[in-house]
Amino acid sequence: MGGRSIVLAGNPNVGKSVVFTQLTGRYAEVSNFPGTTVEVLEGRIGSDRLVDTPGIYGLSRFTDEERVSVDAIRDADLVVQIVDGTRLPRDLFLTWHLIDARAPLIVAVNMMDEVRRHQGSVDTALLEQLLDVPVVPVSALTGEGIQALKSLIHRGGRVSPKGGEMSAPHSSDPMEVLLWNEEDLVAMTEAGERPPVNNRGALYSERRLRADRTAELAFRPTAQTQGLGQWLGHVLLTPLGSALSIGVVLALVYYLIGVVVADVVVSHLEQAMTAWVIPAIAGLVNHIVPRDTVPYRLLVGQYGLISAGLVYLIALLLPLIVAFYLLLAAMEDSGYLPRLATMLDRLFLRLGLNGRAVIPLVLGFGCVTMATVTTRILSTERERTVATILLAWTIPCSAQMGVITGLLAGIGWRYAVTYALIIMGLFVAVGTALDRTLPGKPAALLLDLPPMRAPSLSNMLEKTRIKVGGFLREAGPLFLVGSVIIELAEVTGILPWLSTHLQPFMEWWLGMPGSATPSFILGFIRRDFGAVGLYAGGLSPHQILTGAVTLTLFVPCIASTLVILKERGLRQGSAVWLGSIALALLAGGLTARLGPG
Repeated sequence: MGGRSIVLAGNPNVGKSVVFTQLTGRYAEVSNFPGTTVEVLEGRIGSDRLVDTPGIYGLSRFTDEERVSVDAIRDADLVVQIVDGTRLPRDLFLTWHLIDARAPLIVAVNMMDEVRRHQGSVDTALLEQLLDVPVVPVSALTGEGIQALKSLIHRGGRVSPKGGEMSAPHSSDPMEVLLWNEEDLVAMTEAGERPPVNNRGALYSERRLRADRTAELAFRPTAQTQGLGQWLGHVLLTPLGSALSIGVVLALVYYLIGVVVADVVVSHLEQAMTAWVIPAIAGLVNHIVPRDTVPYRLLVGQYGLISAGLVYLIALLLPLIVAFYLLLAAMEDSGYLPRLATMLDRLFLRLGLNGRAVIPLVLGFGCVTMATVTTRILSTERERTVATILLAWTIPCSAQMGVITGLLAGIGWRYAVTYALIIMGLFVAVGTALDRTLPGKPAALLLDLPPMRAPSLSNMLEKTRIKVGGFLREAGPLFLVGSVIIELAEVTGILPWLSTHLQPFMEWWLGMPGSATPSFILGFIRRDFGAVGLYAGGLSPHQILTGAVTLTLFVPCIASTLVILKERGLRQGSAVWLGSIALALLAGGLTARLGPG
């Protein structure tokens, strides 16, 4: 399709994605917690293409968000910058950056309803004169000013003549000139020389001064009222408040996911699928494919595409990821998630990560497959590697955790505490070891903390719908492929052969009876399958503890394994997979010999 390329730009948490929704009718991420809008979203205004870019503070290429935004802005026919009317001095720094880059620009001053509510003001007419680009006041949540913004977009923006004068030795392209003067590594490499010493600092100070002077003339700050949201936001960053909040949130997540969803919803869905849906489908398949053939088994055999893959995807995985994404959306929209990242940043730095890793690590307690996909939001390959290894090696998914909790609850508190200490200790030990051995350092965490507010139910539901749909499109096929692979292994006799030949080792090293061996093989298909197998084994409390530790650390389920191979590549993914086996057997053997008897 033809038309112009229009780019929405702005700082994090300015309501940019809500404006995107108002302009296009398509939902985008409302919360701009770093990493949630790395994937650029697109919509249309008539024949024009509208692109929603990640939140940035300036035109640099130090992070993935900035690289994506700079590339989009450079190719844009029109840039619409969304600024937060309550924080105009801060946001005008990016405005002057865009003006210096000679971008055809419109400035939309958002959150005007909040500006008025708190007795502030923005003189948009004067601001338009000072910037020499079109300026329009809007309130994305109420729809105020959206039609005026659409009219401006239809007419087009303007390249302000008030940008700073800059030059570069290798290019006349305004964006490349700006980036070279900003000491961008790529631009300097292409030019073959560096700008003058301290050039970037001088440009920053001059641009910051322009932003402050502009705001001083056109902006009256809002009154600083100490409301409940501000008080709560402050308390959550104190040591006591953060510790209490983390405890409450973890308990809530465990209860809703591990008890309500995993034990109740999943249990009923799985029973219904097994009792009615799968037999009905098997009957239909039998009319097409003879019962005793390989195609029939691949479809509805013990681990078949439909009989195992479909049940896993719909009955187990779907309720868990819906519940997790709903909780995640609530934490995002309320402003709690950025604060949680800030609270945990110091701890995560010792593990080779920063606070941003809280998203995949929390999601890992729901589904490691889902969490592995989410590691894409992390800034560097080093951090993605660390997070993937921690997820694969030390974090039990909710289905597995529910079964293990039930097992440990029946054998006494000593075993439950020992299990928790082993898993948490290995989580810290593995992260610390990776931080000290992998080259590089974790990226610094730069967060703009939004105000605490009540989350919007409609936003939460729409976020969940998009996230769940995207995950099922990406990871769903891998679950189905994994089921076919396992059924093929059963048909060809590989699974029975493994079970027979592993029994002596299991008995010697882990102290487990031969009857428990299939549980570990089934754990590769579904982690909770392996844990359930320990119920029927007639094991002693000591053996149950050993089995629970080993299965938790053992290789992730086949779907997670396929995602790890896809995300990290064959070489690194295979190393992660083999490393999990080594760690599980080492920890399991030591638990068998040193654990409480």
